[in-house]
Parts: sequence; C-alpha cells; structure tokens
Amino acid sequence: MNLPNMLTLSRVFLTCLFIVYAQEGAAGAWGALLFFLLAVITDFADGYIARKYDLITPFGKLMDPVADKFLTLAAFFMLAFESLVPLWTVLVIAVREILVTASRIQYITRGQVIPAEQTGKIKTVVQMITIIVALLYRSVAIPSENLLGFYWQGAIILFIIFSVILTVWSGIEYFRNLPKEGDA
Repeated sequence: MNLPNMLTLSRVFLTCLFIVYAQEGAAGAWGALLFFLLAVITDFADGYIARKYDLITPFGKLMDPVADKFLTLAAFFMLAFESLVPLWTVLVIAVREILVTASRIQYITRGQVIPAEQTGKIKTVVQMITIIVALLYRSVAIPSENLLGFYWQGAIILFIIFSVILTVWSGIEYFRNLPKEGDA
C-alpha cells in the first residue's frame, strides 16, 4: 500500500474522530473542526503525491472519492442535525453521492475504474469550504441575533446553495460522460 492510499484510509479514520467530537456539542466543536481540517489536508496531500510521483492506483481512484463522500456526508448530516444547513440540501447532496458511488462500483465490477472529473473535484472543494465555514461558526458560537452571526449564517446559506448547484451539475455531467455499453 502506497502513501497516497494510506492517506486516503487515514481520512476515513479522521472522519470517525470528527464524528465523535461533533457529537460533543460546544465542548467538541474545536476538536471536530480540527479533525475535519486534518482530513481535508489528507485529501489534497494524497492527490498531490499520487500525481507527482505517479502513484495513482485503481484502489486510490475508487477510495479517494469514497473517503471524500464519507467525510462530507458525515459533516453535512451533523450540520443539518444542528440546523446549520437545511436538511433538504443535505439529502440532495447525499442522493447524488450515493448514485455516483453506486455507478462507480458497478463499473468496477466490469473492470473499469471511473475517476473523478474536474467538476466533481471542484464540487468537493466547495462542499469542504462550506463545511469549514459552518464548523467555524459553530466553534466560535456567535449568537444568531448578533449582526456578525446574521452575516455568518447568510454566508453559510450562500455556500450551501452553491454546493447544491455544483453537486447537481457535477452529477449530471458524471452520468452524461459515462462510457456507453461497448466502449472500452
């Protein structure tokens, strides 16, 4: 197992730590943010190292997006549970992620690995920024009645709307660009 693949697997472990700390409410807010940020760093590091040193593997092509989805969906559901983002937006994101992952697995059973496309990568970055903004707001605990809290919540809403738009767009693009039956 090469370094990028180990970093991808470490992201799954860091996501589990994020989940544990996120459940601690205000007491765990900074820990949840820290583990989320560490997981995001592993995402950028594994891709950079894999490309720079030609360590791209079929395992990494599949597991990197799966680890991303595990991280982002865990965070989005936690944020929805705490009413920081609307649940319907998380459900839209989750449906897209599940459909794309199921499709990737189906292609793998046929011997084809479908790597993440550029729009999907941008979508992931925007989703992670959205989550970081919401986690920072949660950690700082600015009251929503405060003008700064009002603006911060507005920023979260703008980011989540942008995330949903990119999520739907990248999902449509993913399915539109899939190899057709008989394509090699």
